[in-house]
Amino acid sequence: MLHTSDIEEKLISKSFKRRYLEENARQRLGMEMQKFLLFREGKFINPLKKNELLQEYFKEEYDNFFNKKIINIPQIEFCITTKCTLKCKDCCALIPKFNSAGHIDMTFNDFKLYLDKLTAAVDMIRHFVILGGEPLINPDLPKMIDYACQQNKIFIVQLITNGTMKFNEELLSALKRNNKKAYVYISNYSINEALKPILKHEEIKNTLKENDIKLQMADNKEWVTEKEFATDKTAVEVSQEKIKECFRVQCNQVLNGHLDICSKAATARELGLLNIKDSVDIVNSKDLKQDLIDFYTKDLIDACEYCILSNEITQPAIQE
Repeated sequence: MLHTSDIEEKLISKSFKRRYLEENARQRLGMEMQKFLLFREGKFINPLKKNELLQEYFKEEYDNFFNKKIINIPQIEFCITTKCTLKCKDCCALIPKFNSAGHIDMTFNDFKLYLDKLTAAVDMIRHFVILGGEPLINPDLPKMIDYACQQNKIFIVQLITNGTMKFNEELLSALKRNNKKAYVYISNYSINEALKPILKHEEIKNTLKENDIKLQMADNKEWVTEKEFATDKTAVEVSQEKIKECFRVQCNQVLNGHLDICSKAATARELGLLNIKDSVDIVNSKDLKQDLIDFYTKDLIDACEYCILSNEITQPAIQE
């Protein structure tokens, strides 16, 4: 936990401190370490100095935000398709619900529009994530990789795949062209024996290595059961505690032109599962910078007030 020390605590809500100041400090440190480890750029960061650096970065982010009016997005996800090669029962993004409601595909023109508006409104996006669904389904993915990597305000580009699809030549070329800024992250569901016949981890790893494309493989982790949403909102104190504990609050997602606190909230808004108002309309905003400031400084997010968190462990990627 970071401490404000001489910073005026009264100016910072717990939600803003966690979702923006602490997350910016954490992402800054993490992405700088990634730059060195994956791309051999920047400098080596001594792990023993991590806490010291986090405190330093936290204070700098406070100064940037309140005194210099600099807005940095710690992490943002672009969901470029809700189509997926899997139908995971406990998907934290509730993606299988689109199978009956109708899927959303982001075109390259949409991608460019959303990203141009965001980069015009902010000073930096530290961690830019492209995902789905399964993003390799979207034929515009190579152009999206190229365009994101051309943006000076984006520090690192991450492509997340579930490891069930081969990388075509066009995508490999785009990743190879941008191998100083973009890398691939494979979600690891290999503990699920039922999925082993369709997972292509070794083939993908070999292909990426041959093309000098950087790769990270996720730890083989258990999941938690997905409890979706309650019909009534929880008490303010409970909702604030959920924001404090939930890992999803770092996963701010853009889906269909709106920015939501997480992929689960984005799905709930898009499919009308909840009447969500705490969402940023990127395309129609008259002052996107201020809307982003309001989004990050908001003490409570309405989707979080209805979200049911779970600690019930289950096997990853069980298919419906």
